[in-house]
Amino acid sequence: MRMLEVLINADHVATLRDDGGVWSLSYTSGWRSSTTGYDLSPALPRARETIVDSSSYRPVQWFFDNLLPEEHARSLLANDARIEFADAFGLLGYYGSESAGAITLLEDLAQDQPDGLRPLTDARLSERIRNLPHSALTTGAPKRMSLAGAQHKLPVVIVGNALFEPEGSTPSTHILKPDHPLRELYDATAINEWFVMRLARVMNLAVPDVSFRRVPEAVYLIERFDRMRHGERLERIHVLDACQLLALDKSFKYHQATPETLLKILGLVRNVAQTRMQLFRWLVFNILVGNNDAHLKNLSFFMHPDACYLAPHYDLLCTAVYGDSAAPWLDAELVWKPDGVRTHGEVTRDSVLSLGEAIGVRGALGQRIIDELVPGTETQAKALLDQHVDGLSAGESRLVRRIVHGVIHDMTQRLRY
Repeated sequence: MRMLEVLINADHVATLRDDGGVWSLSYTSGWRSSTTGYDLSPALPRARETIVDSSSYRPVQWFFDNLLPEEHARSLLANDARIEFADAFGLLGYYGSESAGAITLLEDLAQDQPDGLRPLTDARLSERIRNLPHSALTTGAPKRMSLAGAQHKLPVVIVGNALFEPEGSTPSTHILKPDHPLRELYDATAINEWFVMRLARVMNLAVPDVSFRRVPEAVYLIERFDRMRHGERLERIHVLDACQLLALDKSFKYHQATPETLLKILGLVRNVAQTRMQLFRWLVFNILVGNNDAHLKNLSFFMHPDACYLAPHYDLLCTAVYGDSAAPWLDAELVWKPDGVRTHGEVTRDSVLSLGEAIGVRGALGQRIIDELVPGTETQAKALLDQHVDGLSAGESRLVRRIVHGVIHDMTQRLRY
């Protein structure tokens, strides 16, 4: 039997076990009786003390496996650790000291974790970026760290304008992403995400602070919303993505992206009316900017003792711009599909309104939200491009212009009437 201790900040929350492939979670008596304690997720209630996976329903394994990266990023971490790609428990034990949200995983509670920061120079970061995709971005980092998702990411700490890597139990403050290493397929992804996230902020979507720098390679940085500062102390905040919230394996992140799933989410949050509008605005904005990667793992929620609340949005970028045709976004398949609509080129205002109706955003409210985002998104995108165009490389400028004058313009026309 393999075991890992589950901590949230300094609190010992539970013990995670793998017994011959059957995962279980046992809450500690202290966490169960704590007035500030809470369930790790709705499917992992403290009232049961111990939750054991079955052959067909595995809420424990699915919850913790969702903390690990996916696809090629996971393969690189597995190779670095000399652990099998499919051995999720082994990867959690190796990389669990820094993950999404508040959870840290230790093989031993007595494990020494001295705090500290190690400077991350531009030269060292540049070398790691140039070694992608053959080595993980975390290769050579002083701390074994894991973040969910398919992109290459590095948790860092920013002090002033300097980058550091956390050591021991020190939490990271930001997540860093370089350009996608397959530039011939996905060019200038760092500026793409920075631009769309800045645009989202202007359009009053709740998003964290983001920044962009060159080392000299382009890197995108986003402030972690799962961190809270108390004086000199930085505290981890428990968040879970929609797959974790609904006890879904990560493989369902696209397949279960349906209005019915959003209704299930709305049944779990405290401020239903506000969350309903926020989710519809998120859906409309993603259609306008051509974000076809807005799956369930790109929605997160704060988990509190009394309820859960929608977290700020993240991973907003234009994916529909990539392709060989003159206007690849028109053939790009939507993640959230209104009835009878499969691609961006088939979207109409009525189809988007029907998507809102399906999650309870009815009549004048849906019209008002669309009228707010259309044509405001295009107007603000042009202004943002004009403001920053001088700082872009030639390739970045071409990409952002294509997003603004191609994707956003075309989708604005489709949703205007």
